Amino acid sequence: MPHFSIVIPNLNQSDFLPDALESLCHQNVSFALAVMDGGSSDGVGEIVEKYSDIITYFQSGPDGGQAHAIREGFSRIDGEVIAWLNADDYYFPGALNKVLDFFEKNPGVDVVYGDAVHVRPDGAFISYFPAIEDFDSKKLPFSCFICQPACFVRRSAYDAVGGINPALTYAMDWDLWCRLAACGARFERLHDVLAAVRYYPETKTLSGGKRRYLEIWKIGRKYGGQLLPVSWPAFYRFDLSFKSNRSAGENFVFHLLEGARYLKKKFFKKKSLPLYGFYPWQARVAGCALIQFPCYHDFSPQSLTLNIFPENAKFNVEIDGKSFQTIHARGNVLTIDMPVSEAPCRRVAIWCLGQENWEIIAFL
Repeated sequence: MPHFSIVIPNLNQSDFLPDALESLCHQNVSFALAVMDGGSSDGVGEIVEKYSDIITYFQSGPDGGQAHAIREGFSRIDGEVIAWLNADDYYFPGALNKVLDFFEKNPGVDVVYGDAVHVRPDGAFISYFPAIEDFDSKKLPFSCFICQPACFVRRSAYDAVGGINPALTYAMDWDLWCRLAACGARFERLHDVLAAVRYYPETKTLSGGKRRYLEIWKIGRKYGGQLLPVSWPAFYRFDLSFKSNRSAGENFVFHLLEGARYLKKKFFKKKSLPLYGFYPWQARVAGCALIQFPCYHDFSPQSLTLNIFPENAKFNVEIDGKSFQTIHARGNVLTIDMPVSEAPCRRVAIWCLGQENWEIIAFL
């Protein structure tokens, strides 16, 4: 039996699907792969033919939606650990190896989840998935702190809870995590980056609107006993943070929610720890900022441009552990020239000279 069962649901994502498939070519463990296409009209057949050596099962045609397609895909392939990868997301090189190693060293664990990065459609780094935290079953119905493409479940645990709910459209992953936790499944966090998640306005998450928030509310009511949609403000603020063309009303609400989050942190004094140097939900950096992102299909940026503070500061930069340089920011803009590389993953470490705490306000 293969180590992993991987399902990729797809619908007219041929611009992105090759990255998802290419990322699986950079894994060194056995897996069975099902590509479940909902009837695309953008040439998916040519892509599937190109990667036919790694695809175990392919289906194309109208289906019952993404959750139904994922569920059907798992029924068509074997594998000890199940996971699904959206067609516009992709794995870091060697991610499955790290997950398998963790499962083998921890035979009592049912679910392993790790870190993820958000990237733009072209693969440029945006941020780390900020909601992640160590597992707490009491918090899970109120906060989805597990990033779906970076989560892996033993098939035995998946089957024990009846699998993914095909009736859900937006929150089927969160619903599955909650059912697994309710049945006593053991979750563990792997402190490593496993997946890249594309964020842009057309994604199902950001375009789901009221239907998505309704599913979020139902999960809160079912598993957390929430009578009111108390989780909505945090999700809405997060969604707005990725929207570049906010209306005046959305901008007002965003800043209002930002202020509420600031006051909550100030008065409740919840301590947040940096993740690869980045403080979650903040611009602040502690010491070294480590930027990591896969770059398949010859994507490798010629430069990185950051909006930083303090202005006119000097920075030490190390690229892929080899190239080292000292760069002087021009005002609040830091531009880092990237050497040519064929590596499937880039890692950029940045230190601000003379400043332990500094800020990356935005990636330009």
